[in-house]
Amino acid sequence: MDSFDFISYHRQIRHMVKPYLADFERNSNSKKAMQHLIDRVEDDLERRLTHEDRCRVACQAGCGSCCRVNVAVLRPEAVNIADYLQKTRSAAELRDLKQRMKALRIAISGLDDDERIAVRKNCVFLDESGSCSIYPVRPLLCRSITSTSAADCRDALAMHVFGESKPVMMNLMQKNLMNVAFQGLASAMEDQGLDAHGQELTAAVLAVLVERDVLKELC
Repeated sequence: MDSFDFISYHRQIRHMVKPYLADFERNSNSKKAMQHLIDRVEDDLERRLTHEDRCRVACQAGCGSCCRVNVAVLRPEAVNIADYLQKTRSAAELRDLKQRMKALRIAISGLDDDERIAVRKNCVFLDESGSCSIYPVRPLLCRSITSTSAADCRDALAMHVFGESKPVMMNLMQKNLMNVAFQGLASAMEDQGLDAHGQELTAAVLAVLVERDVLKELC
């Protein structure tokens, strides 16, 4: 990872997205904030990863081994995902998805990380082929996870249920870059007086969709 300055990077992300977060619920600023942020971190990651780094990453569509853990998102991420779902799903597909989201939210409500892994409930956004159906707008903390071996991921999760551990090799540059971007977004939200607490992915996105349904009924 050489001498990448993550402290400065946090400050850059914070300053970059802060202007877009003023009154972001009432206009397109949330989408702009997330688009700028995602473009920035992905471009920065692309410049930092070597060809060897990319060849080592085993994560690919159809794996999904890690897609049964708790994932925290910030409100702008949830809004961005809700926007994507409403643009890419038919009304019937969205109704079905919301029902499945409600069921999963109930099933995993209050579960800590260990318990969530133990119940073996896949992310509701994992499709039948094992691919992420919201991949272009997936959470920053999902982007932070890489692995050099899909088998090691499966083994680590299986062993975790029995209180054992197995290390999984991952790209620390990618992990730290995305984690710091998440923290920078949270700091920018705090600067604007917004709630910067992370929420569980399913519950957070469902809340946005339900809020929009209520507003639609009132209009």
